[in-house]
Formats: sequence, C-alpha cells, structure tokens
Amino acid sequence: MRGIVSLSASRSRWIASCLAVVCCLLWAGGCANEPRPEETLNGQGANDAQPMSPAAAHFIRLSSEALERNDFAQAFAFTDSVAALAPELADISFLRGRIYAGLHRPDQADSAYRVALSIRPAYPGVWNNLGNTAWLRQEYGKSVGYYRRELEIAPDPRPWLGIARAYIELGKADSARYAFGQALALDSTFAQAHFGVALLLDDFGDFEGALRSARRALRHAPDNHEYRYHAASFLVKLGRWEEALAPLEAVAREWPWHQGAHYNMAQVLMRLGYAEEAEEVQRYAEELRALQAEITNLTTASQTYAEDPYAHARLGASLRKARRYDQAMQAYSVALYLAPGNLDFRNNVAVLHLLQGDTLSAIRSFQTMVQADTTNAHALINLGSLYALSGDPENARRAWEAALRIEPDNRMARSSLASLSSSGRSSQP
Repeated sequence: MRGIVSLSASRSRWIASCLAVVCCLLWAGGCANEPRPEETLNGQGANDAQPMSPAAAHFIRLSSEALERNDFAQAFAFTDSVAALAPELADISFLRGRIYAGLHRPDQADSAYRVALSIRPAYPGVWNNLGNTAWLRQEYGKSVGYYRRELEIAPDPRPWLGIARAYIELGKADSARYAFGQALALDSTFAQAHFGVALLLDDFGDFEGALRSARRALRHAPDNHEYRYHAASFLVKLGRWEEALAPLEAVAREWPWHQGAHYNMAQVLMRLGYAEEAEEVQRYAEELRALQAEITNLTTASQTYAEDPYAHARLGASLRKARRYDQAMQAYSVALYLAPGNLDFRNNVAVLHLLQGDTLSAIRSFQTMVQADTTNAHALINLGSLYALSGDPENARRAWEAALRIEPDNRMARSSLASLSSSGRSSQP
C-alpha cells in the first residue's frame, strides 16, 4: 500500500517539506526570531541591549514590510536610512542578512549575520538563520552547531526543529525524534514539529501514528494544505479510501498544481469504483509531474546562477504556468531586483498582482512602466484596462488616448475607448 503514495522516497519528501520550512524560518521566521513589532516601535532594540530611536525603529519596520512584499531594493534602501541614523545598530546587519537570504545569496547573508553578531553576540535569531543557510548548503552537522548556539541564548522550539531536520538528513532518526520532542516540550502547539513527527513515523511505517501527528499539526494550523495533504495520504496508506477523498479534493482545489494530491486522488477514485474520473485525474497528475520536474530543475538553476536575472525569470514563468502565483512573484521579484530596468519583468510582476486580485499593486506596476518608457503603448492599454476595472473611467480614457497617440491604429485601444463611450451613453438617463 505504500507504493500508492507518489512521493514515496523519504529524502525527496523531507527536502521538499523542509525547504518550505526553511524558507519560512529564514525570511519570515528567522524573522520570527526578530524583535516583535511592538518591541521595535517602542524604541528598544531586539534584546534591549541597544536603545533605538523612534525614527530608526520606523525604518526598521518599513524595511521588514518591504521584504515581506519582495521589494528588495526598497528593503535595502530603508536599512541604509537606519544606518544613516544609527550605524551601530546590529538590527541593520540582521535585516540585510534576511534580504540577502531572500535573494538566494547565502554567503552574503551569512556575512551580514556575522556582522550583527560582532556588534551584539546574543542577537536573537542570528545563529538560527546561520543554521538555516548551512542546512541549505547541506552542511547538516554544522547547522546543528549553529542551532545549539541559538538555544544558548534562549529556549525556543524553532532551533530544535532545525536540529531535527538536520538529524533526518544525517540519518539519525532517534536524535531527530528527540529534537522534535524538545520543540514540542517548549510549545505543544508548534504545528511544524507535529508535522515533522508525522513524516518521521511514516518512514517507520507507523501510519496510524503519522496520521495522529498530522492531525495535531492541522489542528494548530487548520489552513495548511500541506498538512491536510499528508494526513489524507496516510489515510490512503491505511486503506481508508472514503475518508481520504474529501481532504484530497480540498487540497487539489486549493492547490491545483499539487501533483501528489491529484495522484492520490486518482488512486482513491479507482478504489471506489470511479474509473473514468480516476483516469482523467491520473492524466492530469502526469502532466503535473512533468511540470514539477521542470520547476525543480529551474529552481536549482536559479540557486546556482543566483546573479542571473533570467534564471529567476524562467523559474517565475514556470511557476506562473503552474498557478503557483506567490512563488512566481518571489522569483520575478528577484529577477526585477537584479535587472530593475527590464520592463518585461515588471510587466510579469504587474500581471501576477492582477492574478492575485491585487488591482492597486498592478496599477502601480504599470504606472512605473509608463514612467520608465512613455512610448510603451502596451503598458498604457493595460493600465487603462485596470483603471476601467477599478471603476475609474476618466483615467482609463486618458491611458487609452495616450496609447493611440503612440499607435494611432491600435485596435485594442480603439475598441476599449469605443466600449467606454458606449457604456457612458447607456448610463445616461
């Protein structure tokens, strides 16, 4: 029954799951080890060792927010603003380390983190993030040492999670289980640790125990589709087909790109007697397998050639094709940071904003494109369409008229203006 699950190789599954965890801890949760917003804003540094002025705290917050938006250039600019006010703050180097990590530059990230340590040796989160970058380099033994240094500063479940991940890669399952236990002893609601235990029990063939741990993870993170998928996959391994179908359908609906969910759903449908539906889902799962292989190769290329904007853009295009829009935005944002004048990259970022339902950010992106190249009729037409979509017919008209001044025979601009005029007349009493 184990062969039913498509991602059966434990190492590939662990790496896929752990990379997502590392990304979380490195950018958002390495940042989870950073000072809480209220502590920064009240004028105190990360551990009260360095007083921080309100102005410096303001720019620290703005830099973090820019990083959350994948606006790397703005994030760096705000750290420069902090440095102009208080160059001695370790927070500056810590933030720069996080930004470099987001740009897939682990060596520069490590250098920045070590500057933070030279200023404040007990800065929370730095050793944790050094452990994460060591893990990504497959230096698992070294990462364990870094995580333990973090634990010397303060007890925290996240370094224990990192230690457990490293021990998995080192083939030390008992040590990994102990580390997961230590994480949960510090925080029994730590969903990632429950999930780690679930994967470990699965490797031991304890599918009932794996299901219980996966459900505990899901109880503490009910919106996590990865946890839901794995809980369903354990039901498949236990032969509980009917129970598995609904959660697999839910994951496939929310994550239409998830090959494992579709593969397992096909197996379940076949077992339940829905052969025609099962064959259709299976064909789609095979398409997803090929697309995932492409994404995996492009991800490796983007890490190998981290300074090549086109390596990140190619990854972004593949992720967009798979409808993984958040990850596509991350990839295109790195490409745009490396080549800020590339209007094709900016156009793709604008389109991704629109696909994510963020019309305002899409408008801003097209406005930036028009400001950079006032002869870009294509950007003006798209900008006009977005204005119309957001209920701003006057700005839509101006954008389309500007496009026609550049390309008088442009059919899209002409038809859009005609449609706007027609709707305007029909709305008159």
